[in-house]
Amino acid sequence: MVVSIKDYNYFLPKKLIASHPRSKREQAKLMIFNKCSKELKHTIFSDIPSYLEKGDMIILNDTKVIPGRLFLKKETGGTVEILFHKIIDENNIICIFKSSRKLIINTKLYLDKNNFFLIKNISKNYVTLFYSENPLSLFMNYGEVPLPKYIKRKATKSDIDRYQTTYAKNNGSVAAPTAGLHFTKSILEQIKKKGIHVEYLTLHVTYNTFKPIKIDDYTQHEIGSEYCSISEDLISKINYIKKNKKNIIAVGTTATRALENYASKNIKGDFSGEADLYITPGYKFKIIDGLITNFHLPQSSLLLLVSALIGKDNILNLYNKAIENNYRFYSYGDSMFIKV
Repeated sequence: MVVSIKDYNYFLPKKLIASHPRSKREQAKLMIFNKCSKELKHTIFSDIPSYLEKGDMIILNDTKVIPGRLFLKKETGGTVEILFHKIIDENNIICIFKSSRKLIINTKLYLDKNNFFLIKNISKNYVTLFYSENPLSLFMNYGEVPLPKYIKRKATKSDIDRYQTTYAKNNGSVAAPTAGLHFTKSILEQIKKKGIHVEYLTLHVTYNTFKPIKIDDYTQHEIGSEYCSISEDLISKINYIKKNKKNIIAVGTTATRALENYASKNIKGDFSGEADLYITPGYKFKIIDGLITNFHLPQSSLLLLVSALIGKDNILNLYNKAIENNYRFYSYGDSMFIKV
């Protein structure tokens, strides 16, 4: 079977790319699609509790976005942009870097005269950096929120609050799990009062989540891996929900990947490690029965994941409907609830 990423393209008017968040999180538009009945509804996100059933479970990613972009000076004076990728140990991290000239191992990258990284290793566009103290502290104190590149503006103070879920807990992401941006504490309370279970896992979102697919045969794309943590207690609760014929609804593609990676690898007990599952059309979902998600970039791995859940024709048709109805797209955009 011939597969081509070009089959997952669509035309989006630039005016529908959300460059700023709505004034209120819960006022995002919400498209609801039932795969079995093909029923389609349009509402707003604050109505989400009424579309969930008592006994269902929603699972959210409680990762926290850090100010993960820094601009540093080389010993020669040139500027290097780094984007946090992951922690190796208490003094070493891996970052993605952008520099007009080659980096050199064992040279320094300066934030200022007192704060600098030592280059330990370079592999493709990844650099391993040593810092004498906790390297994350430099990002927390001096970094900027790494807004996606299609948002053509500098990050502002309001982005520090709004490019973050209201339940964010564990530092480590360079991008928000955007499906969760629409939830307020009030909505989560309404959901719980209705008898719907609310649970959390952690997956730290890296550049790998939104890395462009640059080869036509998307099955050859290297998805990379991301750190995730899932407790045995959560898996026990999921099994209980399944036994009672109720639904597991993932909030976002990152929560989906974490859950399906756990099931696909036949992992047992508590899990803290790398999730590297690449979900493409043809994948058989093992845990989730529904997905709350935003509208994703054309020809992206995230669009492939949602297509795997409901089919390419369905997803492209729904995206066209969203465009007709002036939905806002991407990270600060509107949302979709898919029931399967």
